[in-house]
Amino acid sequence: MRIAIVHPFTPSAAGVVEKSVPTYHSQPHLKALEYLSERCHVECEMGYFTNNLFDYSLKQRGITFKFYPVNFTLNGDHRKWKKQGSKKCLKAFKKDPPDVTIINMSGHSSPFSYELSKVILDKGKTYIAMLGGQHYTDNLRNREYYANAHHILVHTIMQKKEMENMALFKGIDIRVFPLGVDCDVFRPLKGVELASKSEAKLLYVGRIVEWKRVHLAIKAVKTLVEHGFKDAHLNIIGPVISKAYFDKLELMIKKLELNKHVTFLGHKEHEELPPFFQEADLFTLPSFKETFGMVMIESMACGTPVAGMNCPGGPADVIDNGVDGILSTAEDYDKDILNYFENNTLQRKMSVNARNKVLDTFSLDATYGVLKNSIESLMPK
Repeated sequence: MRIAIVHPFTPSAAGVVEKSVPTYHSQPHLKALEYLSERCHVECEMGYFTNNLFDYSLKQRGITFKFYPVNFTLNGDHRKWKKQGSKKCLKAFKKDPPDVTIINMSGHSSPFSYELSKVILDKGKTYIAMLGGQHYTDNLRNREYYANAHHILVHTIMQKKEMENMALFKGIDIRVFPLGVDCDVFRPLKGVELASKSEAKLLYVGRIVEWKRVHLAIKAVKTLVEHGFKDAHLNIIGPVISKAYFDKLELMIKKLELNKHVTFLGHKEHEELPPFFQEADLFTLPSFKETFGMVMIESMACGTPVAGMNCPGGPADVIDNGVDGILSTAEDYDKDILNYFENNTLQRKMSVNARNKVLDTFSLDATYGVLKNSIESLMPK
């Protein structure tokens, strides 16, 4: 059997460096495929679009990565991930489609996802729709796309429950596919003491773009400094997607006199991240429209709680406020972070509970189990 997970967009459109895809993007899916390949002797692929003129492939850890040239458009739609398409990808699937294809796209879906699904069905093969986001577009095209999928994979129980109450997904088999983390790699450091009264080590990992609201994390640093945490520091890791927003952040840091308290570290490879999570006291996730982010789970696995936003989806699906992390608002974000650092007992409790939450719910074995069951449900009895 041949299985493929197709991400019908270029890595750059998703804020990922293309050469880093095998070690950075969609790692839980990749690891689950590796297990499937090793334990069940299944041929596994990961597909993406590329801005290169020619298609290419590479093999790593037993998985074949395929990159198909994106269709270039004069109006610039080839840069917008939900509007991207690839004639080369469709041609490849018409010639030799996998037995099962998992199409990873947001709940809005995309014209290309629909086109690809039609090719797959025409060739007598099967596809599974995987939804990474929690916002949906209800139209005839999407209703047909979801209805013709063997089943749908989502990442949280809350998302599944929400979708089951929507007409768009009426009568469709929806399964929870948890995004697991390697808890042997992302683990707490032994013998690390809590920060001293003057210290507060914050971390942000993600794209630098307006809707991520990194400025709220910077504001929190200022509040900490003003309340006695003279050595408070925020490390910011990730690519600059919006140069205009990055410039605003730099100006903000200068005006607040935080030059010694905030450091931009740029892009880091996935395997470089564990020490940053381990050494941080708190991970900041101030976006108000965050979906399920792996950095959140990876941080919690390292015993570093997450300060997220109390809004539907994403952090609210994972964090139990005040128990294993923080769910806040834009208005109270800095104050809630200050309260966390002023309470050593709370820090210790959240650190232990965050790690246990991941061990219980978001392990790689859980991810692999769902993928294995999905594939086995398609095999002849």
